[in-house]
Amino acid sequence: MTPRQLPQPDIHEIAALWVVREDGGRLGADGHAALEAWLAEDPAHEAAYAGARQACDAAARHAADPAMMELRAAALAAGPDRGASRWRMAAGIVAGALVLSSGLATVTAIKAPAASRVGAVAASFAPTLPAGSALYRTAIGERSTVVLPDGSIATLNTDSVLKVAYNGHERGVRLLKGQALFEVAHNKRMPFQVYAADRRITAVGTVFDVRLQGERVKVALVEGVVKVASVTRPAPQVPREQVTMTAGEMLDAPPAAAMTIRTADTRRSTSWREGVAVFDDVPLAEAVAEMNRYTTHPVVLADARTGAWRVSGVFKTGDPERFAQSMAEVFPLAIDDAGGSPELKLRPK
Repeated sequence: MTPRQLPQPDIHEIAALWVVREDGGRLGADGHAALEAWLAEDPAHEAAYAGARQACDAAARHAADPAMMELRAAALAAGPDRGASRWRMAAGIVAGALVLSSGLATVTAIKAPAASRVGAVAASFAPTLPAGSALYRTAIGERSTVVLPDGSIATLNTDSVLKVAYNGHERGVRLLKGQALFEVAHNKRMPFQVYAADRRITAVGTVFDVRLQGERVKVALVEGVVKVASVTRPAPQVPREQVTMTAGEMLDAPPAAAMTIRTADTRRSTSWREGVAVFDDVPLAEAVAEMNRYTTHPVVLADARTGAWRVSGVFKTGDPERFAQSMAEVFPLAIDDAGGSPELKLRPK
């Protein structure tokens, strides 16, 4: 049987992947050298890269704009090719750009390729993990995407640590800290297992997000089905707890307590991949804590009473000053950044 040949990816797709990988974390010396070599191959490569860079920068500047959010939602909701994951289609591709000119907003979408083509492009320059054990970490404010030995993709959020330990029995990884989104390559014979605190998440081929908060585990299921189980028994006579999740559900597993599942907008819980945080009527203290995950200059609430005020909106992660300014515009707060971090204080009456 002749091996199936994948179509060659468009140079604009490759350029978009380079830009997103560059913005999502350090390329390293080898990555920068490979990028420079690709740019030098053809003037068309430079033009494609410049266009992708302009689109990505525009998207970042207007991340909270309603038109941009509508564009993202439309891109994510678009029907993929048969068998393709719409999340893998979007991973590493600039979803679109909002270009403002003379007061007129023009939305330009960059078409995402099919999943197989994204995989082919990503494999050409993404770090491939060797079989066995490997450790990956991100700094505060950094995101990183790695391709696992079986072709699965793990995207690490800010300040996260992931240990990969594949063996002959399972495709196993352990989330030691932070948050990661997994796009699992289909393999019925060998399950994909994510261990976080005292929980084990099992998938065959699906897309899900795992967040570790101390010993508390949260799982958001974007596509497919996963099983979440307790690794240890609460008592010898008590069976291990196990639940099954379906797409569009979020699981909360506190330490030494029963797991709960609710229906949720999983796009919001995974919006960090687009560099934004989405809040829907949450306490200001909670919003501040979430935004502070992405910066070494955290926002400070001078008066704890203001933490109960409710916040809704879309905010760019890694920009505490802009977030603080938005809060000062909405609430009767003033900003004091004399200490290097924006401090929100009640305005004098």
